[in-house]
Amino acid sequence: LNLFYSFSRCGIKINCPTADSSCSNLNKHASLCIQKQCETKSSHSLGSLGISGTGDLQAKEVPQLCAVWCAEAARPFLALTDPSHKAILHITVLKNLPRPQDVSKHIHILYSVIQSNYRGVLSEHKGALYLGVDAWQSPNGFNILGTVVYQLAEAGPKDISLEAMPLDFVR
Repeated sequence: LNLFYSFSRCGIKINCPTADSSCSNLNKHASLCIQKQCETKSSHSLGSLGISGTGDLQAKEVPQLCAVWCAEAARPFLALTDPSHKAILHITVLKNLPRPQDVSKHIHILYSVIQSNYRGVLSEHKGALYLGVDAWQSPNGFNILGTVVYQLAEAGPKDISLEAMPLDFVR
């Protein structure tokens, strides 16, 4: 036979076997509960400290965030597999971390959407488009050659710049 006592601080029911007259379960829960409350009071979220862009993460947003993160990174899938990096990730990200194969698929979808969007931008563009080649080196040391479309962008009468959109890459 077991008795259950409701702990007044958090409302959790504590199991106290009738065969055991000690209150060790209750004492153990009390010390852990008080410790947890102290840790909660001493920790702050980044948003409460005035740092923007740190809203609550939704589980359904994690795959897209990981895809963007890996697409922009120099070593894309290391972010998903490195234990030291996983140690600093938000708990929601860790619980919903996609497999590298899924991230690769999501990156492909993102690029397809961007291509489709840019097709519309190019078709609406009035004026000359220039096809060129550009070379650069990624942060992880790979030399990349890219086919680029250039267009003149006018923000004002004296503010003219050359915008570049990479079309394809060769490593």
